[in-house]
Amino acid sequence: MTDMTEEQAAVPESPPATTRGTGWLASKVPLVVAIAIAVVFHLQTSEMEVGTLTEPGPGYWPRVLIVSIIVVSLLGFVMDMSDGIETFELGATARVLGGFATLVVFTLMFEQTGSILAGFAFLMLWLKGLNGESWRMSLAIAVVAPLASYLLFVTALGVRLPEDIVASLWGGR
Repeated sequence: MTDMTEEQAAVPESPPATTRGTGWLASKVPLVVAIAIAVVFHLQTSEMEVGTLTEPGPGYWPRVLIVSIIVVSLLGFVMDMSDGIETFELGATARVLGGFATLVVFTLMFEQTGSILAGFAFLMLWLKGLNGESWRMSLAIAVVAPLASYLLFVTALGVRLPEDIVASLWGGR
């Protein structure tokens, strides 16, 4: 047993720090939002033919996703998640918003420039800007990954993507 000085004994223990976003309500709000989004998607895709497992229609995979979101969200209502709630810190929230912004930029660029340049910009923003990777690593991944995915999907698998301005330099589409 350690001896405490009078000064240490006189200092009362501070109560545990409280964090924003804890509690039952905070753990259930995201689940309600997820269910609401799934319902909106269901309304948007309700006219699509589902088809069968062997011959899926255009509405098959959206329906699988919708059901999955609803099931997982409903499971969240019956599970006690009070110990596993993450707090929202300004830096982490800014990174999430930055990640969302890079996805928006990628989506807008994809239609205009094709997959290679949009992929390069997305990966550079993500790796260097948000993750702080080295220039060497960021450039290597940002150059190789979009080229490899273009060659795999467009050249090898024949997937139709928007016209790619970088691929057109070597005769690609």
